[in-house]
Amino acid sequence: MKTVEKFPYDVDFGAIMDYVDDRFMLVIKDESWSDEEIALLQKGAKLHFCYTMDIAIFIFEGGDIDSSDFYFNVQDCDAKDSLLNQEILDVELLLVNAANEVCFKKRKTLAKEQSEKILDRLHHQNTVTFMPDEFAVNVQGLQDAYEPFELEKYAVVSLPF
Repeated sequence: MKTVEKFPYDVDFGAIMDYVDDRFMLVIKDESWSDEEIALLQKGAKLHFCYTMDIAIFIFEGGDIDSSDFYFNVQDCDAKDSLLNQEILDVELLLVNAANEVCFKKRKTLAKEQSEKILDRLHHQNTVTFMPDEFAVNVQGLQDAYEPFELEKYAVVSLPF
């Protein structure tokens, strides 16, 4: 019998992310995930790190899952100092169902060059005055103006995932 991994945090439906345990954790929570959706993801997906208006955005696309956008501000990250001192970055994607069960998990270590490009933007983002309300308004403006896949034109790093 296969053991089911429980996701340790209760999160809302949708796409969320944070930098925890020395990695970017991208989580997509939905009611359920079919075997077909999982199989398509295992065949390949793409991850884009985009940067515009001093906002960092991860765009994930794969299988028949709609492109998902994950907005990030390093100044709002509890592990900011650890993150900014990394040389190589890791990214983990998890699909979680309504019962908080992990249905799919994949982790990727980025190449040094990819990590440097992302860290360069995050170091820059760290120098910009951060006001949470203004950041939220700017994120909402980007979400209103663009579908997630349209943000790929701001990609700094794109990689198979």
